[in-house]
Amino acid sequence: MRFLFKAGLAICVIALLLLGLRYAGPALVINTPQRSDIIIVLAGDTDDLRYWKGIELLRAGYASGMLLDARADAIAYGRTQAQMATEFVSRSAEGLAVRVCPTTGDSTRLELQAAITCFQPGSARTLMIVTSDFHTRRALSIARKVYPRYTWTVAAADNGLLSVPRWWTERTIVKNVLLEWQKLLWWELVERHL
Repeated sequence: MRFLFKAGLAICVIALLLLGLRYAGPALVINTPQRSDIIIVLAGDTDDLRYWKGIELLRAGYASGMLLDARADAIAYGRTQAQMATEFVSRSAEGLAVRVCPTTGDSTRLELQAAITCFQPGSARTLMIVTSDFHTRRALSIARKVYPRYTWTVAAADNGLLSVPRWWTERTIVKNVLLEWQKLLWWELVERHL
């Protein structure tokens, strides 16, 4: 009888664990874009999904301007990411109020700090972050904690969690989800309280 109880309990625990893993990816995603004064596109991806999501929202009237974070201290082929981003924006965002905001930080907190200094104090009260889908929950939590004087929303650039129904079968997505859970737990349990 004890064996059956232990076996049943083990099966329930495994089933709950698998169910939890199934929803671990989507639980990271918050996608609630709302009309804002400024859109802040965080750096971090090697592709330009975040940038194009920001442009889409800007064209749809979600904000009157957009800031694109780009590293000013990372050099590739003799140019910084900020220099390359400035050139790219001049070609791709014609007629739109898009500015590159140079940053030297490689954390969400440091990127937000740089972005806040890129617009005039008092010129914005509502800010929207555009970042990768798996990064939205942590980015929004950091923004609300570090800069509570602003009203924050977040929009998700689709890195797979929004469009791949069986996300756990895609190696890259699984890697991003596991890494993001690690970062989120570190933020919530440690950094948030420092």
